[in-house]
Amino acid sequence: MAVPTWLGWVLTAAFLGIAGYSAARLVAANRRSDYTGRERAVDLAHALMALGMAVMCSPIGGPLPPAGWQAVFALVTAWFLGAALLGGRGGASWHGGDWQHAVAGLAMLYMLTAGSHTAHAMSSAWFEPHFEPHGNEVALPLLGWLFVAFFAFQALWLGRALVAGRTADQGILADRRVAAVCQLVMALGTGYLILVML
Repeated sequence: MAVPTWLGWVLTAAFLGIAGYSAARLVAANRRSDYTGRERAVDLAHALMALGMAVMCSPIGGPLPPAGWQAVFALVTAWFLGAALLGGRGGASWHGGDWQHAVAGLAMLYMLTAGSHTAHAMSSAWFEPHFEPHGNEVALPLLGWLFVAFFAFQALWLGRALVAGRTADQGILADRRVAAVCQLVMALGTGYLILVML
């Protein structure tokens, strides 16, 4: 099943907006000495994942070949997996712990790797539109379904937090409501794109 072109553009715009929000958080963090490196890592990871999602669902593709994006998301996954294993319970933010960010990075790797790719497509300087019907089986479909379930659960949890109104604060770095909306869009969009692959 292919992502309709109009929805591809809507998702691309939404993911680019989230990437911009994440970049704005990093700029605002420059003015604060109490904003930790771990919090900056979460903002950077969200910027990279949102930008990668925008490229993956864009009807025209985007910069960097799939292999380049795989390297980016392997680093994101390794960073948060290491933080989860070494850092204890107090890690991450944006409404998720280190292990949840590691799973999200792994899901990005899955989307880039599970489908069929030619050697030319993997090394091309431009990422070709990714979610088109290709007629081949997706590798490890059970893993794909587990990612879909993970993102569905995450979206429900974030939706409940938003409805309950427990996320409102002031300032771009403190406003948990905007961050929760962005994370909700990321969860729904990522889960949907994996579902389209299966």
